[in-house]
Amino acid sequence: MPATPENHRSAADDAFVPGTYWTPERRHAAIDAMNARWASDEIQSMVNQTEHDFSEDLPIELVRGKLAAVPARDRVRIRRGRHDDVPQLAALIVTGNLPPLFIEEFVEGFAVAEHDGDVIACGGLELYGDCGVIRSVVVDEAARGLGLGRVIADLLCEDARLSGAKDIYLFTQDAWQFWQALGFEDVPLSAWPDAPRICWQYRFISLHPEMAEFGVRSMRRAATR
Repeated sequence: MPATPENHRSAADDAFVPGTYWTPERRHAAIDAMNARWASDEIQSMVNQTEHDFSEDLPIELVRGKLAAVPARDRVRIRRGRHDDVPQLAALIVTGNLPPLFIEEFVEGFAVAEHDGDVIACGGLELYGDCGVIRSVVVDEAARGLGLGRVIADLLCEDARLSGAKDIYLFTQDAWQFWQALGFEDVPLSAWPDAPRICWQYRFISLHPEMAEFGVRSMRRAATR
């Protein structure tokens, strides 16, 4: 069988290079897929409750165990997400007490840190108009201290900037100080422009304003610092 780009990809082929993925067509396709799934009975049953245990939705084989050892930093590579990463991403995101929703629709907007075939850290970017929304930045417990969270956050912010975003938004519950150190500031939901309000996270928080009582915060910073 002759070599083709599809069956002989080098490690550099899917490296996370900011500003190279989000074409207008890809933005529209991701948003259309998100809107279609948002309207499904499955998602609506989840968004109508605030205490859904997403770990119970994972097949038992995807429940994430502890890594056998601390990863070697020089063997970690960061690349764009692929569709076959979705199960590992979902399992990792649940460990960060975050909902593993709408990964498939935006998976190539993810920065994925991989070590010897294991996904050990991730974070995603979604684009709406001239705004970026960062989501699901999680580092495996055994990989913390390697600086991967900061590396991924910086890559996502640069990806947003180079893809035309003027401002970047996110929600956080446990990582407020981390994002504040990166220049993000608290903003009320009312300060979000119209374009990013269609993102699934904004819709969910808007339906459940009581989430603020659990420490969920809305944050923003300019894409260019």
